[in-house]
Order: sequence, then structure tokens, then C-alpha cells
Amino acid sequence: MVEQAAQERFAALVKLLRAPGPVNPDYVAPEAEACAQAGVTEAMLLAAAIAAAGWERAQDWDAALDWLAAAAEAGSSSARAQLSLLTGRQDENWRALARSADIEAWRSARTRRVARETPWIAMSEGFLDARQCAWLIARARPLEEASLVYDAVTGKAVQHDVRTNTAATFQLIDIDAPMLLLRERVANTVGVPVSHLENLSIFHYLPGQRFTSHVDYLTPSRDRADIAARGQRAYTFLVYLNDDFDAGGTHFIDLGQTFRGKAGEALFWRNATETGEPDPRTTHEGLTPTRGEKWVLSIFIRDKPQTFG
Repeated sequence: MVEQAAQERFAALVKLLRAPGPVNPDYVAPEAEACAQAGVTEAMLLAAAIAAAGWERAQDWDAALDWLAAAAEAGSSSARAQLSLLTGRQDENWRALARSADIEAWRSARTRRVARETPWIAMSEGFLDARQCAWLIARARPLEEASLVYDAVTGKAVQHDVRTNTAATFQLIDIDAPMLLLRERVANTVGVPVSHLENLSIFHYLPGQRFTSHVDYLTPSRDRADIAARGQRAYTFLVYLNDDFDAGGTHFIDLGQTFRGKAGEALFWRNATETGEPDPRTTHEGLTPTRGEKWVLSIFIRDKPQTFG
């Protein structure tokens, strides 16, 4: 039986990770491991995520898979589902299942085709398979909140009627091993370091919900400090997680082009020119579905390393 003190220590750690502002990884990682070693299964999942992400330390997939196997043996449905997704198999020998996971196959680059040279827009068919798409939608549902936009006056994210969909954004405490490997797949497909990726988000649109005309790059005259500290949003990467809806494409207004991928298909583009200047031709809108629900994975990619989590 897990000691009450360990449960309380982990609850305090979760509260710290969900609070706004930076946290000290030199405290968080050892504390997560201490709670995991005390038998807290949720702490085992966090320890797995820290090892898999290489959060402020060397990445260690062997350790991550060991923690997932330990959590699975302790009865964690999440750990068991993660191992099943990673391997495509069911096996109650959780250690053996963890050892059979093909990490390189998961994170390797996918084939891409250039849909437009300037501005540069590319697509990748079959970037995710059906099980991976379903996993991401299921993980997003309990985390959905109203989508926010950047307020140039306050510098904060706020609700606005230009964006009426909901979104789930995954922090360190929320993310799992398959999602971390998909981040690496994104980075390898685009050809950038995974450290340049912002947090993964999943957008959910119901009929009538949309994200009207906007750009994803940061405006130098307005966002100079952010660009200096964290870099420009050089790329946007989207993956359509379902296709059982009507309309709902991604429309590039100045180009007069609308893209709508099949389930599992990726759409990604450069927000800035080769010289680093914002490209206003990437102005776009997320169109509303006229029937059904639309689910889209979204990751912004900067030209500088980011603080993960």
C-alpha cells in the first residue's frame, strides 16, 4: 500500500507544475522519482515523461519505458494503454512489452511533399495512423478549454470572438510517451531540433466555431522582446485527426487556397521567409465545419530552443 505521505508529496508536486510560472527541474525530477519509487503510479508516469522528454537532462528512453512498465505492473490503465499503442500489441508481461517498443520507428521522419514553393507549404499523408489519431482525441477531451488569442495591449492570452473553438494544451504533467515521440516525429519531418517546438495543442471545432483571419508569426514591432527571448515562430505544423466532417479546411486568404487533409495527414508551412522576415502571405483562417466535429493537432516551431513544459 502506498504511504499517504508519498501521495501528499505528489499532489503538492502536481499543484506546483500546474501553477503559472517556471519551476526548478532540479527539484521536480528527483521529487517525481522519489514519489514513483514510493509506489505512486501517477508519479511513475511523470518520471517516464521526464526521462522521455529529456527535460533539463539527457533523454533516456530505457528509463522511460522502465517507468511505464512499473506503472503498468502497478495497475495503471494509462501506462498499459501507452505500451499497447507504442507496440501495437497486448501482453500482460509489461516489461517484455516495454522492451519491444520500436522507438526509432515512432520518431523517424515521414515522407513529405511540397504543395507550394512560396510561401513554402508542405503536406505529409499518413503522418499519423488511425490509432494515434484516436489516442490524441481521447487525451484532449478532458483538457479542453476555450481557445485564447494574444492580446497586444496586455501581452496576455485572452478569449476573443475571432476564435470560438476549444483547445487542449499539453504541459509536462499532461503529456505521455506516445505524444513525446510524435513531437520528435514532427521535428524530424520538418528538419528542426525538437527543442524548438512549443507545447503540443489539439483544437476542437464544432459547427459554427472557427478561427478567423490571423497570422502565426510574431510581429517584430509588437513582439520584439518575445522574439529576442524565445525566437520567431518559423513554422506551423498541423495534423488533421479526423475527416468525418464537411468543409472546415485551412484557408490561406491571400493565396486563395484551402487545404483539408485526410485523417492523419499533416499540413505545415513556413511563417517567415528565408531571411527571417514575417511572410504576410501566410495569413489564414481555420474554417468552420458545416457538419460534424473537426479535431486538429497544432504545434508552433520557433527558431530558438524553448523551455518545455
